[in-house]
Amino acid sequence: MHWFFQENLTQDSFSLSSEETKHIIKSLRLKEGAHIWITDGQGTLAKATLTNILKDRCLMEIIERTYYDKFTQKQLHLAVAPTKNPDRMEWLVEKAVEIGVSQISFIICEHSERKNVDLNRLNRIAIAALKQSKGMWLPELKTVSFSQFINENRAIIADKFIAYCDEKEEAVEISHIKYQQKDAVFLIGPEGDFTPSEVSIAKENGFQLISLGEKILRTETAALFVVCCFALQ
Repeated sequence: MHWFFQENLTQDSFSLSSEETKHIIKSLRLKEGAHIWITDGQGTLAKATLTNILKDRCLMEIIERTYYDKFTQKQLHLAVAPTKNPDRMEWLVEKAVEIGVSQISFIICEHSERKNVDLNRLNRIAIAALKQSKGMWLPELKTVSFSQFINENRAIIADKFIAYCDEKEEAVEISHIKYQQKDAVFLIGPEGDFTPSEVSIAKENGFQLISLGEKILRTETAALFVVCCFALQ
């Protein structure tokens, strides 16, 4: 069955959003009586029936609901500096959501070339990726300064890592990480990497240095690499 997104699934009867309605009418050409799956991105998955298809909206009736608690599974918070080219951020969000992340923070660092992020567009891309991968939890997307991010995550219970190209002798290879907690936070810097002072601040607040290997990766490649490594552990 087809997979759709609706923010509020508390009502038994409702009309789908205009965007989802357009997809049903013009792309899929579904008929009344068809069954679809709908998620709210907050753990609820509902099976619904198309009861009435109008010109600009579709009326639905929920016939069953299931709730999936995300805290029973490992959680990954990806913190990554926004790339100069917005297309690369969009690609990263799409792939990271498909593989699985609980949160993506775009951190503004000293070497960041981009300071502004179009969160509305990225959220739409995340929703499309959620539907594509048949996920139930939509990750939170936000923009935050490096110092604010460190302060917000100082006391969390999670394994915390920062990828850094220098100080190879101190860094642990990502394939050799020994996870102690169920959840993890990964910091990925901008082109030009973190500054030594940013790395020092992160280390003082419980972040462990890690290496992603001998090759120098683009920001979005490094970020997706840690998402894949975490998913496989």
